[in-house]
Amino acid sequence: MEMFQLRYFLSAAKLLHFTHAAEENMVSQPSLSQQIANLEMELGAALFYREGRSVRLTPAGEELMLHAVRILEEEALARRAVQEVIGLKRGRLTIWTLPTPGQHLLPPMLAAYRSSYPHIEVFLREQVPASAVAEAVQQAKADIGIVHLPYRVQELSERILLKEELALVVPESHPFANRAEIALKEAAGEDFIWAPEGSTSEHPLYSACLAAGFAPHIACVSGSAQGMQALVAAGLGIALLPRMAIHPPEGVCIVELSPPRPTRTLAAIWRQDRLSQAASAFLDRL
Repeated sequence: MEMFQLRYFLSAAKLLHFTHAAEENMVSQPSLSQQIANLEMELGAALFYREGRSVRLTPAGEELMLHAVRILEEEALARRAVQEVIGLKRGRLTIWTLPTPGQHLLPPMLAAYRSSYPHIEVFLREQVPASAVAEAVQQAKADIGIVHLPYRVQELSERILLKEELALVVPESHPFANRAEIALKEAAGEDFIWAPEGSTSEHPLYSACLAAGFAPHIACVSGSAQGMQALVAAGLGIALLPRMAIHPPEGVCIVELSPPRPTRTLAAIWRQDRLSQAASAFLDRL
């Protein structure tokens, strides 16, 4: 049963005339008659009594008419819904992100996006590590991921967003606090406050320490950058953080690292074969 056959049928049922129905649908009368005959053959029932040039519905035709009206109404609604999504009048955007860009990079971008597309629902989820964000994109749980490099998952499209420098945060009483800058290797003997997911060579902070010639001695672990800095303020150690994450509380100093300063690279990632119109419009703003 084809949609066009139902349209032909409804026209004939409304006009009670095959020729007038054919004119309404801009097809030849024999073509319309043949399609209605095909529909009758498929359903195994006559839909019209043929009475010369005019026709009238059989009981089977009257029953089909009730359903055909609903079917074509649903088809029109489905087409309209798809067109609204394509036109960004409806839809959903799901972003998984590392916490720091989720809290400090994305909010103004999402505010601007929602201003332009107020009917797009936006779901933002903070997640670590970067590989978990990338896996969510690969599995189509997220339209876009915001990660640092590397993120392990292959065959995703990516766009580099920025490179941000790393810096140390130390207690005001720490000897480093009076230094304009230090080489990261000078911190080799320090106790570090660290993130739970950051103790592998794939993590840019751990990788920076390895590049400086040491593996950090992790004295305390916290699940957030704010928590790490609160522990630094309490004197439990020092922390190496990307600049975007550094919002030092009272009692904490920022210490710059000597050039060439280590960095982390943030990127947007997505599956090109699953990129929605809503996601594409957001990527344009990145």
